Amino acid sequence: MKQKVLLIGGTGLVGSAIKDNLSQDYQVIITAGHHEVEDGYQLRAEDTDYLLEILEKENPAIVISSIRGDFQTQYEFHKILADWLSEKSRKLLFISTANVFDGDLSQSWTEEAQPNPESDYGKYKRDCEAMLMKKLPDQLIIFRIPSVWAPDCPRIQMLREYSASGEPMVTYPNDYVNVTLADQVGAYARYVLTNDLKGIFHVGSVDTVDYYEFQKMVCSLLEIRLPAFVLEDIPEKVFQVVIPARTEIPASLQLTVSQVLQALKQ
Repeated sequence: MKQKVLLIGGTGLVGSAIKDNLSQDYQVIITAGHHEVEDGYQLRAEDTDYLLEILEKENPAIVISSIRGDFQTQYEFHKILADWLSEKSRKLLFISTANVFDGDLSQSWTEEAQPNPESDYGKYKRDCEAMLMKKLPDQLIIFRIPSVWAPDCPRIQMLREYSASGEPMVTYPNDYVNVTLADQVGAYARYVLTNDLKGIFHVGSVDTVDYYEFQKMVCSLLEIRLPAFVLEDIPEKVFQVVIPARTEIPASLQLTVSQVLQALKQ
């Protein structure tokens, strides 16, 4: 019998890719925050009583959280979720972000580095990671991800919209990033869960690229006329990069910036 996975936030870019990658081997039940879901649930971060109802009804072996909402509300949501999982000895895969390092942009970061966020978003994710590690020391998986791309994803749609409208679009030369595909996140989830791995994983390309240059490469590849870019002045290189260094992940799941770029053309 397939293990049951409750995928919270299962209709977004990342959640949908995780569902697609897990559905063959797991029974995946999804939730969405703003609309009803066939064979799933509408669940917002503030609906903690309903969360507990769903957990008791479905009794999942694994919960994956890609939920959105107010940061403090999300934090309280995850505290309640973690308490239930702790009592039942069930796994949690928590989707985090490269922004946990946005307080120091002087270098790239691997999984063992200590977070140092400056933004409110980064601080929320850092605090949530720390709380979950304390409550679920042996049941927790954390994915830290950089900017996520996929064919016709919101970032590509935005490039098309700015190109068509002629409105100025702010971008950031000298801001070096790594990038990931939604499908890479999904493939990581399948591999990590199937092989019973735990801890922190950075899910992104093994190399870096200037973000402005990457946007131009996307436009060239997809034959999008360049938007009216406004270049934000960044005098020295900065890095918003979470490099994968976990040796358990096979080479087949590691991607380069070039491979991410080529996957965007369908």
